[in-house]
Amino acid sequence: MEKVLMPKLGMAQSYCVIEKWHKKEGEKINEGDILAEVSTDKINYEIEAKVSGYLIKIVRNEKEEVPAREVIALIGNKNEKSPDFEQDKAEENQSSAESVKIQQNDNLKITILAKKLIEKNKLNASEIKGTGPDGRILKEDVLSYLSDNKSQKETKEKVKIVSEDYKKDMSYDVLDIKINREMDLEGIRKTISDKMVHAVQNTPHITQSSKADVTGLMGIMEKLKILYKKISLMDFIIKVTALALRENLELNSSLINNKFVVYDDINIGIVTSIPEGLIIPVIHQCDKLTIFEIAEQRKQLIKRAMENKLSTEDISNGTFTITNLGMFNVRSCTAIIYPPQGSILTLGTVYSSPEVVDNNIEIRKVMELSITEDHRILDGVSGARFLNKAVSLFENPGLITEIE
Repeated sequence: MEKVLMPKLGMAQSYCVIEKWHKKEGEKINEGDILAEVSTDKINYEIEAKVSGYLIKIVRNEKEEVPAREVIALIGNKNEKSPDFEQDKAEENQSSAESVKIQQNDNLKITILAKKLIEKNKLNASEIKGTGPDGRILKEDVLSYLSDNKSQKETKEKVKIVSEDYKKDMSYDVLDIKINREMDLEGIRKTISDKMVHAVQNTPHITQSSKADVTGLMGIMEKLKILYKKISLMDFIIKVTALALRENLELNSSLINNKFVVYDDINIGIVTSIPEGLIIPVIHQCDKLTIFEIAEQRKQLIKRAMENKLSTEDISNGTFTITNLGMFNVRSCTAIIYPPQGSILTLGTVYSSPEVVDNNIEIRKVMELSITEDHRILDGVSGARFLNKAVSLFENPGLITEIE
């Protein structure tokens, strides 16, 4: 019998959500058939059958959050009966979806992630309604319970304040607010939400900002566009970032298992907006690529992102992230570090500004940039050195070897 495992889609990806099963239990399966569609905060991914046979059992249901490398289905012979499925001990240690016993009720089924939330918040699991298979309590059930209780508590506190601070004969109007739309927070958007909250709560952020005169760079870029129309300012930003990281490699890092890990490969992720949310396709070993190679890879990645055709390689092994809001006329901003990376660079629009050049005031093209670091492993001076190098490259584009 063949076990179908939840794939691990990237260095930092521990869980995936089963969005849809394309096959039903008992259905004949051919090698290469699409069994299910799963999602992370970055991509949707189709799981293919590695063998032919019959789908004997679906172990994990749609909308369940499942750890990487956990069994989600079984493929076997037509008349083969599904065994009572139990995870191996190694898998059980990784699993967030195994049934565990709770002190309040030994018969309750609950995922490990939900159990941790219950213990952290000192909740009575018997009061929480499970929406998973066989009434299993999921992480989402606990979060919903906490949200409802918080809302009730805030309402009670508000009523108490009103009753104490205002006279009883005051009347309060209930506003009838017209809603444009409302949507469940799920899929990519839900995963982004969870990951960003975790990053803010667990990573102390520190940010430095600077401004670069890109008048000369913009002139060179316009000339290069004659030779290669696909080139853009973003390609120069990626190249400059890669070269600045090579001289300030400590920012190309992560905090993993209480170890400060500095990477030698410079793989830069580009925050990209798609209808479902944000994804971060990665250009690998950017410091070794020419401006033109970066431009070609970036164009192809963005195209695949918009078509929802990114591969696991396209979104894996990022070591540093860039987010650029210049196209929205934003001058400066800060960003949340994408875990487990240690830094993120944000850039704004290029705008005209009166600047002092050789004791004279000139109208120049400038761009603001900010570097945010994980203060557990990096100090402000590291970010300042990186910014100084990046600004120097932006203001002296001849230092980028292929355009000398």
